[in-house]
Amino acid sequence: MSILDIFTSKVEGKITNIGIGLGDSEAHNLKILKATIKLLEINKSSVYFFGNKSSINQISKNTLYKKNSKRIFLIDSNEPESEILNYLGKELISCVVRGSLGSSKFLQSLKTSLNISEIARLALLETYKGQQFFFGPVGIDECNNIKNKKIFLEKAIKILEALNLKPKISILSGGRVGDLGRNPDVDKTINEAKELVDYFKLEHPKLEINHTEILIEKAINDKSNLILAPNGISGNLIYRTLVHLGGGKAYGAIYMDIGHIIIDTSRVGDFSEIYGGFILALALTH
Repeated sequence: MSILDIFTSKVEGKITNIGIGLGDSEAHNLKILKATIKLLEINKSSVYFFGNKSSINQISKNTLYKKNSKRIFLIDSNEPESEILNYLGKELISCVVRGSLGSSKFLQSLKTSLNISEIARLALLETYKGQQFFFGPVGIDECNNIKNKKIFLEKAIKILEALNLKPKISILSGGRVGDLGRNPDVDKTINEAKELVDYFKLEHPKLEINHTEILIEKAINDKSNLILAPNGISGNLIYRTLVHLGGGKAYGAIYMDIGHIIIDTSRVGDFSEIYGGFILALALTH
């Protein structure tokens, strides 16, 4: 059973209200509509679309929407990034998928709404051969110091264990151990990776965690189900290379431990990423 299959198994029988954001691209908004309809075919939940007047008008005129309008609600707002979180805070919806809302404005609204300064997103990715794994960081400003990496891993481990998955963790760095001394930035990533492994082996003696150096292919060959990039920039590049160039897939990213169920998706995400985001959101909703 794949990781996505585990999430899908938890969707059965759940009925709730899900919010998702629209963007400026009609093509990507259509993907959101089609992914929504696929979800409604297997689940009796309702989905709320949040967008500006233009994007809402586009959807309202679509034949697919008109056929499913009893369970798709259109929310017109000049500030959809804030409005979707207002609905979440008032419990008018129980979970959020970012959809095609702009990342910077959504993140700022999220931090303001929930009064938090740091976020950590755990992505579910898949290689072109179909191997799925959790991955992070995917935000350019995430996990850029050893303290935040420890916090990220602790939170991620709890999610894997809640899914009855035994964590098998690979910590990546900017080079091989034999490369120490060639570049101070590379040295920092290697030393932090070694420190993380030592720390978690001490705190969790039974945990399977290794420093895989710069060898991300080894992490995949070793069947790791949680891979940590050296920092947010390299993590974002790995995500983009795999999903947008390498034939892989993304199924959304979980905002970990923020008191609400929010799933991040790329504003230009494929159908599978949007649908995967719905599945993760619904599965994690109590």
